[in-house]
Amino acid sequence: MIQLINFRLSGRFAHFLRADAGASAISYPVPPRTVIMGIIGAVLGLEKDRPQTLLEPMRVAIGGRIPISHWHKAKFRKDPPESLSYVIKKSQKLEKSTKPERATLITQEWLFNPSFDIWVALPGTLHSEFEARIRERRWYFQPSLGLSEMLADLEFLETPEASKLSIGTHPVETLIPQDSVQLDIKKCIEQKLAINLLQMPRAVTPQRVFTLASYFMERDGRPLMVKTEDAYLSGKRILMFL
Repeated sequence: MIQLINFRLSGRFAHFLRADAGASAISYPVPPRTVIMGIIGAVLGLEKDRPQTLLEPMRVAIGGRIPISHWHKAKFRKDPPESLSYVIKKSQKLEKSTKPERATLITQEWLFNPSFDIWVALPGTLHSEFEARIRERRWYFQPSLGLSEMLADLEFLETPEASKLSIGTHPVETLIPQDSVQLDIKKCIEQKLAINLLQMPRAVTPQRVFTLASYFMERDGRPLMVKTEDAYLSGKRILMFL
């Protein structure tokens, strides 16, 4: 039996930059496990690059639908403005020739009104501290949805228990690791499910070395029938951890 914390992660906009993004900043449709790790670290007030060591091993399950997206043009400055002189005289006049600034426009994929149900189990006393903080809405740093300008809201839902199910075919409602399941293709076709194949970061070291994993996700958050030995029953919902 595993004790979980279930909360809703939402906001107005989100942008989770893909690791293989080029000139156009494409976003993952859902927050990767490493993003959830950073959000938990912000709530707990952990220093930069500390969540990836203090929060492991942690269990994370993500449910929800893929938000609609929009391509937004963002302006990035390449050269900083000319620095001011340390000495300014009363008789000094403004110089007409100033250092030019270069800027570039890139397109970013923004997710609109993202909302995801998150289940987590954290190691040691961090679990109870995180639960208390989101219950009372007193996070240490403001959590964000990929970019610091995109503020995140965390809504506490419940503290359910999860029990592991025996091997079999189960309707899993959360993001599903591809390497531990056998997808029931026939039922997916019968139910006209829209299945997305995702490859996202799962873990990261303090040196910023990422480990990727592959996942299945249904576009509208509908359950997928998969044969697995890694499914868990939490209340009336069946979860799989990333």
